Amino acid sequence: MGVLDILSLHMLEVMDKEPSLRAIWGAAVLLGVVGYVATRFRRWLVLPALALVGLAAWTKLGELLDPQVGPTIMQAAGMWYVAQAGAAVALAVILCVLGLLPKRAV
Repeated sequence: MGVLDILSLHMLEVMDKEPSLRAIWGAAVLLGVVGYVATRFRRWLVLPALALVGLAAWTKLGELLDPQVGPTIMQAAGMWYVAQAGAAVALAVILCVLGLLPKRAV
């Protein structure tokens, strides 16, 4: 077994513990829509919705900021993974905040 084989096995082992992009986007859309609906129902619910989005992002993606594990994850998954994860979290936040827009008079 060569050095490259050992490194690739280590990278695969690190990415096994990280959520897939499909799971990240699914959770972001779900949390964003729930936050949007909750905020349309009661405006003050934007705070718990944003806290929930932040908590979910931190628990699932917080390892990207770890000085030992983060660079390995970024090397294994690429910057595309990091950009997609950030965009998914941004979508969830934007959906929650869009719920604050005034309702149209019909």
